[in-house]
Amino acid sequence: MIAIKVDEGYAYDFLAILDVKRTKNLKGSQSNYEACFSHIESQIGKQKHSEIINSDKYRDLTAANLETFDAVEKARYGQISAKEVDDLNMKRYYCKVALQRKFFPDSNIAESKS
Repeated sequence: MIAIKVDEGYAYDFLAILDVKRTKNLKGSQSNYEACFSHIESQIGKQKHSEIINSDKYRDLTAANLETFDAVEKARYGQISAKEVDDLNMKRYYCKVALQRKFFPDSNIAESKS
């Protein structure tokens, strides 16, 4: 495995994606979630990490990722348009940005959307 530097919102978005996969009981998802959870917690600190994980912002981000995950599955079978998937992906992005702005207001957001 390799570690890469990402902004905090990106890291929590990735954790939320793993959280969705864990909820869906996908193979290996529980251990992947736990490893990522611990890795982020070791860098952020237990108290702040807990505050973020239990926040409305993280719940919103996880819900947006679940909607996006389900939309991609529907798109795979032609049950939803690409525009609908894109709209949900933008919703996920805005949730990620909102989490970062709330908990890490002095950090730069590395990802931008067109």
